[in-house]
Amino acid sequence: MNATSPLEPLQRRRSRIKRLTEQHRSMQETQRALRGSIESYKAFEPEVELEKIKRLESSSVGLSRKIADEEVNKANLENRLKVNRAAQTNPLVIWKFFTAEQKRLRLEANRLRKEISAANEHLMRDNNALSEVRSDLSSAQKRISEHECFSLNEAETQLADIQPKIRQIASDLAAAKSELERIEEKIRPHSQELDRLESELETFNSDIAKADRLDRDLTAAENSYERAMIHQKCEEKFGSGSPRHVINDRRGKIRRLENNIPKLERRIRDELKRLDRTISHLVIDGNNACYEGQSFIGLRGISALLEALGDRFKVTVVFDASIRAMLKSDNQGIEKALGPNTATHVTPTKTAADEYLMKLAGKNQSVFVLSNDRFAEYHDYDVVKSHRVLRFLIADGKFMANELDISVSL
Repeated sequence: MNATSPLEPLQRRRSRIKRLTEQHRSMQETQRALRGSIESYKAFEPEVELEKIKRLESSSVGLSRKIADEEVNKANLENRLKVNRAAQTNPLVIWKFFTAEQKRLRLEANRLRKEISAANEHLMRDNNALSEVRSDLSSAQKRISEHECFSLNEAETQLADIQPKIRQIASDLAAAKSELERIEEKIRPHSQELDRLESELETFNSDIAKADRLDRDLTAAENSYERAMIHQKCEEKFGSGSPRHVINDRRGKIRRLENNIPKLERRIRDELKRLDRTISHLVIDGNNACYEGQSFIGLRGISALLEALGDRFKVTVVFDASIRAMLKSDNQGIEKALGPNTATHVTPTKTAADEYLMKLAGKNQSVFVLSNDRFAEYHDYDVVKSHRVLRFLIADGKFMANELDISVSL
């Protein structure tokens, strides 16, 4: 998916879910490692391990001495064999080779070679045993050192600290998955339609390429029979025997697609922007929402909106001071009409709500104002500069706020 794809916000959410999943898995592995370390520490018996180290050290010393003796013995045997070989005569000197003394020397040489071979086997076996003992000794000394350096309090503190973090990441991950599913469900019809249009565009371009080849074949045909066969092939493939007609038809369809696809992409971007928006607090221009066109409808519109919003986010309604006279009610009456879950404010006498709306929205990017005023004179306020003013329409007995995904009857 390229950077300009209208579905790029969905990919960002999928990437975040992947990161959270990896963080959750990594923290769980750390948690298991900490638990294992703590259990091992508590189960470890230093006295037993120290006794084992003593036994291993004793075995190491004994094997080292034995090996040293074996090496001396082997060296003696090799030296005796060397002397023996020097005393043996050359087999070509026949009159000496078969004497009793030479036979004795050859027998002794065979015996010495066997003893040297046996000595090598003993040395190899004992060296392997010594290597194993030293490895076990090193491991035991390492366990003692690790046990002495291990801080049980620190490990238990880390384990206690990581548990709420794992719960928080798990909660964030579940929320992110749920939010992605909600957005994908809303956007799926549009993305499927975009896939269909793009597939059609690819098909039509392919048709043009094939029809163009047939058109070139027609130009190159040497006789009427070859041209007839090409027209027949075109008819079978496209339902029209004229490659030029196919090309012109597909170009017209491509023009329509190239006109419609950007519109659909804009629709998808607008939908994703709306669905991707985080709103924690909605500040409503109360007086603005009391009119259907030029007709004053009182609190019917706001009441319908509040019911539709439910508890999606915190709601504050701000009225101009003139609302009291228009509704023939006081502040308490207006507050009661809108219910205890809505923060209701009426501006001081002879003042308008506009600037209060700006100030209530502040610089918190999750606080939005619902109003049809342009607030041109308040261009310096962050809520206007950051485009956090949402629009609505009251018409035909309905309160419609597209950016809040609301359409409700009054």
